[in-house]
Amino acid sequence: MTLPRLLQAALAAVALIVPALAPAQEAYPSRPITLIVPFGPGSGTDIATRILAKNMSETLKVPVVVENKVGANGAIGAQAAAKARPDGYTLVIGSATTHAVNFAFFPGKLGYEPEQFQAVAGLSSSPVSLFVPAGSPWRRVSDLVAEAKRNPGKLSCGSGNAVTQVACEVFRLEHGIDAANVPYKSNPQSLNDVAGGQVSYAFSDASAALSLLEGKRLRAIGVAGPTRLTPAPDALTFREQGMPQFEFTAWVAVFAPTGVPAPVLERINAAVRKSSESAENTQMAARTGSTQMVFNVAESQAFYARELARWAKYVKDSGVKPEQ
Repeated sequence: MTLPRLLQAALAAVALIVPALAPAQEAYPSRPITLIVPFGPGSGTDIATRILAKNMSETLKVPVVVENKVGANGAIGAQAAAKARPDGYTLVIGSATTHAVNFAFFPGKLGYEPEQFQAVAGLSSSPVSLFVPAGSPWRRVSDLVAEAKRNPGKLSCGSGNAVTQVACEVFRLEHGIDAANVPYKSNPQSLNDVAGGQVSYAFSDASAALSLLEGKRLRAIGVAGPTRLTPAPDALTFREQGMPQFEFTAWVAVFAPTGVPAPVLERINAAVRKSSESAENTQMAARTGSTQMVFNVAESQAFYARELARWAKYVKDSGVKPEQ
């Protein structure tokens, strides 16, 4: 074969190879991104995700779709994300429940494991608080405890996820009261039943309770964090009420299936961090008293590792079990 013919053959081979490589070199993102929310509409996770989806879509110039996959303490949504293709087009908005407490509560039974996820970016954290009906006589935690002791077995605590379930149980155990734990699929459902009088009290993050607080249907009587709630400044912290160890923090963060390329993780992280600067996020933080977690990828993954260890130790040391 002469040199020109060899050259022509080589060029023809290259022409066949380049189109085959093109999809792998395609810029991210080039199609819609799905954000899975493991809890129902109106939950703190759902509210944060819908703000994020709008902002990410504007930054990345592709549609960002929110998909609620509810059930099993968030395990159904997390499991779906764990099995998704690791290409950055399916993400899950994980929380202290789905990506920390669940592993300690249900080891080996969730259908997903910690190593199946990469933490990509932080969103926000907020203290869990104790809410009662606005018309109830309880103004302080001690009022509620006294009522429970006067009427053993008559009160009930609503919990919408694993974090609030732990809060209900630790509260019951620490105060030696007899109160049933009533599980719900999300915090808004438990809070609605507290406001309606079907459940005596509930633990929740403030974002899920905001509309009921502003509508004077709920009252906060204890904040399980170091500072008081912005939307309920009269509610004392548990620390102020003589219970310094009773602290629970709810958080949400963006997770991807393990295996997503590092440049794609960085692109997602940059879009999430830009979203944290938006007016909607700033206003939500001011209204709920939440704190934005502006992490890079490495910081997000270090946070994930710490939370896994912290909740595993907490659940073990407290002796709380999901069936209680």
